[in-house]
Amino acid sequence: MLNPSSKLKGEKDWQKYEVARRLKKLVHRIRRQYRADWKSKELKKRQISVALYFIDKLALRAGNEKEEGETADTVGCCSLRVEHIALHSRQGGKENVVEFDFLGKDCIRYYNKVSVEKQVFKNLQLFMEEKEPGDSLFDKLSTTTLNKHLQDLMDGLTAKVFRTYNASITLQEQ
Repeated sequence: MLNPSSKLKGEKDWQKYEVARRLKKLVHRIRRQYRADWKSKELKKRQISVALYFIDKLALRAGNEKEEGETADTVGCCSLRVEHIALHSRQGGKENVVEFDFLGKDCIRYYNKVSVEKQVFKNLQLFMEEKEPGDSLFDKLSTTTLNKHLQDLMDGLTAKVFRTYNASITLQEQ
């Protein structure tokens, strides 16, 4: 771990914010693209686009693949299983509600109920068809696949950059 005051740490932080600044110029195009991909004929494209929506709108971490029994059962977006979400057509006066419940980084519980766009909800229903609770929600997707897709959209783009970008926008609006 780098000392927070080290020159190298400062340089890495500066680079991180520079990439987030570049994302600001492209984010509307990227969002239009993933929305269009929600209706793709390719299931893999649909899964990438829904995962990207969650990463963008909910600040979910991408999540890394782990070896069986390697560490605690923590997950991120790409490693979500069917058991980690529940779908509610209508709940609490809202439509298309997704209820998330899983352990994230450092075994911190992520519990959230969020209303999503109708096509995202429909895709989640499709992704869950004929699957058991322990099955992968995004079975056509891995963090490697997602990061390659992000890299194709913009040089240096990762799921973490979306978190940095959205946090910066939120702070700016405060």
